[in-house]
Amino acid sequence: MQKPYYEKPKFKLYHADCLELLAELPENSVDMVFADPPYNLSNGGFTVHAGRRVSVNKGDWDKSNGLKKDFEFHLAWVCS
Repeated sequence: MQKPYYEKPKFKLYHADCLELLAELPENSVDMVFADPPYNLSNGGFTVHAGRRVSVNKGDWDKSNGLKKDFEFHLAWVCS
């Protein structure tokens, strides 16, 4: 089992791949999952922030893998 990133009594914070970590946790041992999944917005485009043109590319982790694979990923972490 992975060691928590931060821990207090009755509180553990993990910084990990959610699919790997959730598979390791015992059933009925979690009260809440806070997840920040990729929004798949990195598409080579631009947006405007504070009056300036900026890239929307966050990195390879935020690029779409296609509708089917993106859906399968989200279904997997939501249903874990």
